Amino acid sequence: MKVLFLNRRCIKHPQRGGAEVYTMELARAVVERGGVAEWFSSRAKGLESEEVIDGVRFIRRGSELTTHFYGFFYALKKGKDWIIVDEFNGVGFFTFFLKNSVLLIHQLYQELWTAEFGIWGHVFKVLEKLLLKLYTNRKTITVSKSTYEDLKKLGFREIHIIPNGLDVIPLSSVPEKEETLHLVYLGRLKRTKNPEDAIKAFMLVKEKVKDAKLVLMGDGPMRTYLTRRYSDVEGLTFLGYVERELKHHTLERSHILLVPSIREGWGQVVIEANAFGTPAIGYRVHGLKDSIKHAQTGFLVKDYREMAQKVIQLWEDRELYHQIARNCLDWAKNFSWERTKREFLKLLESMA
Repeated sequence: MKVLFLNRRCIKHPQRGGAEVYTMELARAVVERGGVAEWFSSRAKGLESEEVIDGVRFIRRGSELTTHFYGFFYALKKGKDWIIVDEFNGVGFFTFFLKNSVLLIHQLYQELWTAEFGIWGHVFKVLEKLLLKLYTNRKTITVSKSTYEDLKKLGFREIHIIPNGLDVIPLSSVPEKEETLHLVYLGRLKRTKNPEDAIKAFMLVKEKVKDAKLVLMGDGPMRTYLTRRYSDVEGLTFLGYVERELKHHTLERSHILLVPSIREGWGQVVIEANAFGTPAIGYRVHGLKDSIKHAQTGFLVKDYREMAQKVIQLWEDRELYHQIARNCLDWAKNFSWERTKREFLKLLESMA
């Protein structure tokens, strides 16, 4: 088995996210199976042009834009015994005409385009759908029902939902939480993740629960703006990028995760929090509609005001909170990287 993964970012990229973690697990699965795995991506500052990590060979060329063209020509050199995994993040690597290519897409960008580029984003929304339509005859992997439905509307014929995994074992019982209300935001500090709405919700919560706290874990282009604008808000802490141990400790001790994203492919942070008995309150958008089971493992809301209301509801109704927290642990047990890798390999074997 020989597999080439085409992704604009690699697992070491400073802006890597859930998509890169997912891809790395798939690449590891190929290596563990005794196969050959290569990953072609852009070359971020400070990274080698080539290296091997966990048996996966990384080839890095160009910027996040030009790497799509470098990757396309690199894929053309591969023989028919290679499987090409073309990862579509707003744009793909144009391998739609190769019979040995598979499309991997976590989400359509749609609202994300306008969030980043304003009125010009509408042009990219149209282009994204036009480019995706070129892949309708290819086997396609996605991670959620939301994206599955988007692809069906575009005319895709063979779509396989292979869900994200989880790199922790869910706790057996709800752990002891902080004495005072602790909220947490985990993710990049950028417009599409909407971290400012988490802060706005927190400020409304504080009107009712004076000693409430909010910790933001993550870095990004909005950090300077947010830290300056909300520097005087008591109980608000910016931790920046955190290592795994601190992240898990914070999730375990916090009461509720706030996820005000504009759109997600799935919502990996939701399941991570659930593994520690921490419910999530997120916006009713693509991806989060799949990872958050409304009124069972958290709540789906329309805006930061309703988010604040649900936080207060859970804080004041301890019986409801503990029931939802227990549901979170049960829900998280459905996810593991071993399951994800097994389903991916099964799909590749069907192409042999």
